[in-house]
Parts: sequence; structure tokens; C-alpha cells
Amino acid sequence: MKILKPYLTATNFWIAAMLLLANAFAWFSVAAQVELIEVEPILHPEIAEIRAHWQARDAVGESFSVTVTDRMAMETLAWFMAPRNLPISHPQVAIHPDGVTGGALVHVMGLRAPVFGRAVVWLENGRVEGRVEEVGIAGATAPDFVLLAVAQAQQVYAKLQLPIEIRTMELREGEVYIEGVYR
Repeated sequence: MKILKPYLTATNFWIAAMLLLANAFAWFSVAAQVELIEVEPILHPEIAEIRAHWQARDAVGESFSVTVTDRMAMETLAWFMAPRNLPISHPQVAIHPDGVTGGALVHVMGLRAPVFGRAVVWLENGRVEGRVEEVGIAGATAPDFVLLAVAQAQQVYAKLQLPIEIRTMELREGEVYIEGVYR
């Protein structure tokens, strides 16, 4: 106990302990208040058909069209994440004429922290392109390493050779309409 006495009587120790306690309380209170919609993992038939032709490459030159609603996007994301045991759940998507917002719960060391993002998307050279405008965790702006990870993911996407060409993309409130052709 003699070894600990200088630490227990130091003001800096108690300030640090109070800050750590306040931080933990803030994380727990945010995690406890999270009420996100939970959706079933579903791959809708119209999306499954595009995916099947995409993978089989058996419809080259044929066109397709699909309207994807907010809910369909969330269910498709849940379907994609389900078998991968990712530390993320409750995908959220809201499509607007000026872009897309999204979010989820990230599970870190027993805590559930809500993450969110906002992106502007457009069609360029037959591809959907986007610019992430904002990313946050638990209501605060995400640290730089998260933004760097998003930028790296965008670079990976930019290098992909997709077997489809998008010819029309109309962002509407609550849905996106897409027309394209298989390559």
C-alpha cells in the first residue's frame, strides 16, 4: 500500500480517473440509447437475379433494371454480413435525391457503438462513384484512421472491373432506380 500512496494522493491521478470514468459512462449511455431498426438478412429476387447473371456472365449485352428501396438495401447488407461474422450489425440506409446516409452498430469489446456516414453519389463512366462527406462514431466525428480506411476502401473499389455498366441511376426519396447492361 505504501507504493500506491503517492499515486492515490496525487491530484493528477484523481483527475485522470474521473476522466476515464466519465468517458466510460458516456460510451455506456450512448450504447444504451441506440435504437436502430433490425432487418432480416434477405437477398431480394431482383437483386439475386442481377447477382446470378453478374457471376455467371451469361447475359452479356442484356439490359437490366431494378428499384432498390431503403429497406431492400438494409436487408441486402444484412444478408451480405450474416455469414461473415463481422463485428457490425443493424445496417441502416436512407436514400435521398442528394445522396445516401447510412449507419450500423459496431461491436467493440462488449460495447455497441453506433456509426454513421453520409455520401454524395453519382454516375460516371458507367460506374457509381461517391464521395464520403461525413463519418462518425457514437455521435462524434470519426478519428482520422477511420477516414483513411474509408479512402482505402474507395481505392479498392476504383480498381475493380465490374461486369456491369450502369446507364441510369436516379436517386429518389427512399429508393434508387438503376438501369444497366451486363458486360
